[in-house]
Amino acid sequence: MYSFKKLDNGLDVILIKRDSMMSAAIIFCVKAGSSNEKNENAGLSHLIEHTSFRATKNRNIYQIKHPIEEVGGVLNAFTSKIFTVFYSKVPSVKVNDTIDILSDIIYNPLLDEKDIEKEKTIIIEEISSYEDDPLNIVFEKLYEGIYDTDFSRPILGYKDTVLNMNKDVIRDYHEKFYAPENSTVIISGKFDEDIVLKSLGKIKNTFKPKNTIKSPKITDEEITLRNYKVDLASNYVVEGFKAPSKLENEYYSTLILNTFLGSGMSSLLFSKIREEEGLAYEVASDYVTYPKSGLLLFYAATTNENLEKLLVRMQEIPEEIKNDKTLEKWFEYGKKRLIGKLTLEIENNLSLALNILDLYINYGKIITIEDFIKKIEKIEIEDVLNTSNKIFSNNRYISILSPKK
Repeated sequence: MYSFKKLDNGLDVILIKRDSMMSAAIIFCVKAGSSNEKNENAGLSHLIEHTSFRATKNRNIYQIKHPIEEVGGVLNAFTSKIFTVFYSKVPSVKVNDTIDILSDIIYNPLLDEKDIEKEKTIIIEEISSYEDDPLNIVFEKLYEGIYDTDFSRPILGYKDTVLNMNKDVIRDYHEKFYAPENSTVIISGKFDEDIVLKSLGKIKNTFKPKNTIKSPKITDEEITLRNYKVDLASNYVVEGFKAPSKLENEYYSTLILNTFLGSGMSSLLFSKIREEEGLAYEVASDYVTYPKSGLLLFYAATTNENLEKLLVRMQEIPEEIKNDKTLEKWFEYGKKRLIGKLTLEIENNLSLALNILDLYINYGKIITIEDFIKKIEKIEIEDVLNTSNKIFSNNRYISILSPKK
């Protein structure tokens, strides 16, 4: 089902054959994200992602999008702090054509000055939208306070850095990172392996050095950040703790912990903070991981009247986990829900490919979802309890965004 190929042009290729499907997902991942930028060109990776879809040296905007969308396919991309992903989902008969289009977008973008200026305008609007989103603000303020410089910058960049970027800087950055040797391709679904490999092998051989995936350095100091915003009706709170990295043994225990804490309306945080005590109308958890560091986060939105009670309650929850007589119930919920979600994601070619990509980027080898589930199944309640105690003994990081009076 899974196979790995290292092509002569430097591409790492993972093929997941699923002949019962009538479609396939194709992912190209370039190891370059916002953490590879400098302060003065923050947002550069995201700008390249946008502009690449406007024209290549071989295709105009119509020739890029129409062949995929006219058959009901999806063509899109996203930028993270550590990589940029271009992807498509198409009927099986269009796989080879889609590989040609995606590779053209990534390795041969025209990056014309007029196109760059058009995308700058669009991204400025996108930044404005993010600056109006309280949940985004409260998280970004936390990252600014606890991460090192390379990871504290927003992925979209800043309005001034985006506006001031010139064509030469953009092309130099593209030349440095966008190469087959610095890329991974994953195809999941129904396709002809020989034809696919032949098509991928035609991509120009550039052999640039591979970029090493970085991890954020997280401060060891306790941090409490308070910010205010006009025209805000609620208070938004994020509380974080250092957590195991993706490569540590406690990673799997933390996944279960995060799931029973804040995934779904049956989770511990939702049940205790919202349903039992009515202290927040929105509450959940998140687990952000990199190869060498991780962060476990709680977040909630509440009224002025309930803010102090919520902060106290969020600090009590970690201690209560140690002594909760119903912990076994929460553990079982977290373990079953996590396995169930992974099982459901296997049914979707794109979700499966993105999961396999994440594991490969971090571990440097193929780890199947089936093997991943087996690791989760081995986790016992004592493992989660020990991991929980370790995480919640770390310093607390708090970011609060409140209405400005």
